[in-house]
Amino acid sequence: MDTHISHSTDLDVGQVFTPLRWAEWLINRWCVFDAWIDGARICDPTAGQGAFALAMLQIAKIRNVSITPDLLSRLKLIELYPSNLAIFRVRANQEFGVNFPDSCLVTRDVTTITKDQDYDILIGNPPWSNFVDLPPAYKEYLKPFFLAEGLVQDRRQTLLGSSRTDIAALVLKIVLGKLLRKNGVGYFYVPLSLFSGDNAHVGFRDYRANNRKFAVEELYEFTSTKIFHGISTSYCCVRIRMDVPQEFPVKYLRELDGQWIEHKAVPLREPEDQWRVVQDIDDLKTEVIEIQLSAQQKPRQGVNTCGANSIFIFNHEPSHIPKKFLFPLATKEMWKEQPPTPRRWILLPYDRVTGKPLSWQQIEHIKGLRDYLEEARSVLKMRKGILIRSAIEKGIWWSLLGVGPYSFSPYKVMWEAYGKSYFNPIILHEVDGQIWQGNQAMHAFIPCWSERDAKRILSELQNPVISVLLSQINGSGKRNWAQPGKMKKILSFQEPLATPTSVLQRKVKRP
Repeated sequence: MDTHISHSTDLDVGQVFTPLRWAEWLINRWCVFDAWIDGARICDPTAGQGAFALAMLQIAKIRNVSITPDLLSRLKLIELYPSNLAIFRVRANQEFGVNFPDSCLVTRDVTTITKDQDYDILIGNPPWSNFVDLPPAYKEYLKPFFLAEGLVQDRRQTLLGSSRTDIAALVLKIVLGKLLRKNGVGYFYVPLSLFSGDNAHVGFRDYRANNRKFAVEELYEFTSTKIFHGISTSYCCVRIRMDVPQEFPVKYLRELDGQWIEHKAVPLREPEDQWRVVQDIDDLKTEVIEIQLSAQQKPRQGVNTCGANSIFIFNHEPSHIPKKFLFPLATKEMWKEQPPTPRRWILLPYDRVTGKPLSWQQIEHIKGLRDYLEEARSVLKMRKGILIRSAIEKGIWWSLLGVGPYSFSPYKVMWEAYGKSYFNPIILHEVDGQIWQGNQAMHAFIPCWSERDAKRILSELQNPVISVLLSQINGSGKRNWAQPGKMKKILSFQEPLATPTSVLQRKVKRP
């Protein structure tokens, strides 16, 4: 057994084990077993406990196919953890009477693979974890690989550790480009965000691996079937072919009431953009949405407490904290009532004019605020995350994320940005002089400094085309339904150069 490995076997790198029946489903879906019998060389480059190889043995048993040394020699497993391969070896022997050869079990981190184009087919389920969530030491190790594969647009993002790119994108690029023979094919379960996400996966959607082209030929999106229990990420399985250019539309099958309904997928605008998904090409009509916004009005997300909701957010307006620092917090009920009634409040120890945290010298002169924050000091200083840690290390441990001058605009055009299937913006004004705030990723908004401007923007955002586009770019019911990044894509936000307003134009082209 090859044991080329340089990392701790205790690393948590986003393993998501595939149930045996679903490994078998993928193999049958694309006739991988038949290709193996006909002489194909097959590799699972992130094998885990060998679900796909066990599924191949199970299918052989069902079909009364003898497992010969030749067949075994053409089925290789590569896995980071030797303990996982040991479990596979025992199961293969106990359940199928197969003694898997050492030469076909390789303990290795696939990122260390050099050029080895030896396989006709790759199958598997690469690890799922955003770069930012990886263990610190492994993150440092992977940085040059993310950069080399072109997966990060801004080098500083990776250096700071804030990239939202999934490690699955890195693994796919490496194994596709370095393990497959010319015109080889890969079949994988992967996070749907590789195709539906906005900027985080632009680097994957250049459709190149090891300077070779690849094409996503077919995708199955699971919407109700739970393959991976306990996983909230949306996922799919894909067929990818090497050494051919990516062409659109892509055959896209979406699960609906136990059936697979065929759709077509095309990029939103540029080839590397996230995909629009439609049933009929005629749905891809040219539309123009023009909204004038000042440079200060780009869509924003709500306030992020960085895990300290219990300190900053209140179900009842507290009397021991000065009211000027307590703001009404948006809740789902607001979209069903007019005018909206505050049900929760958020503490923002900030200067309303500059949008910056108050200094401790200022806070010391505000008794109720000082005493409350002092009591919460130890908890607030323990918060995790690259950006909040930077503020804490500068001594501003009472700060939050997502707060700026825009947070204190007297009007906001706000919408529910998470998990919805319809786009319903509303105008929020002050409540007793206090300004409404959005709650983290749940809400997004455009800040406005006059009621007239807010009404104009609301009217233009009520264009039904926006809801259609949000649904087509695979956001219906998803966590990124109408997040600021997606809205800026739809509206093609451009900051003005010399004029106080900018025109946002969005042209949807036929593929």
